[in-house]
Amino acid sequence: MSLRRIGLVARREVRAERGQPDGLVSAVTFVAVLILVESLAVGPLAASRPAVAGALFWIAMAFAAILATSRSFERELEDDALDAVLALPGGRDAIYAGKALALTALIGLVAIVGGALSLLLLSLDVALPGHLVLVTIAGVLGLPPVIVLFVVLALRLRSRGALVPILALPVLVPQLVAATNGTAAAASGDAAGAIAWAGLLVAFALVYSVLGLTIVPAALE
Repeated sequence: MSLRRIGLVARREVRAERGQPDGLVSAVTFVAVLILVESLAVGPLAASRPAVAGALFWIAMAFAAILATSRSFERELEDDALDAVLALPGGRDAIYAGKALALTALIGLVAIVGGALSLLLLSLDVALPGHLVLVTIAGVLGLPPVIVLFVVLALRLRSRGALVPILALPVLVPQLVAATNGTAAAASGDAAGAIAWAGLLVAFALVYSVLGLTIVPAALE
């Protein structure tokens, strides 16, 4: 696996998103609308509870990450650029790792905006803001490896728009539970709990990164 090719794919993805920021705009808009609708659906009192607020935020983030990742690959297919990257030596590994790296940065931006909106709309008091940032970073790191993997597996299927959420969300349930509990722990002042959940999220990210690097090259044959 060439780090240089991974960097090239990641930089190319960032440049493409900068030129056509529809994926980022769509993801941010989706998170904002979904958090607002969810908070109205459960009611302001329930939504201000740390566990509920965390669940609302991470569910919105999971769907936004799927939306942004799917749009990234659709752009590649529209421009017929994917086959050119795959034809390079080590291109299959590079496309997975480079996409996951670039999308981590993009989802991080979405998390900043979504987190600010959540704190504002849900009126959530955070006892340990530093720990909340740690959990959020760990949670963001865990999303792209899983979602990129399933987008690649469904890439050549016409119904991939419907299949990716169906395939990815059940696998993401443990990560969403860990991220929600970590967020609730940070908001309520449980430092040890927040760090423990953040560590589990990092472990998830590492496991699925290795799994993706193992499966994706074969899936793209």
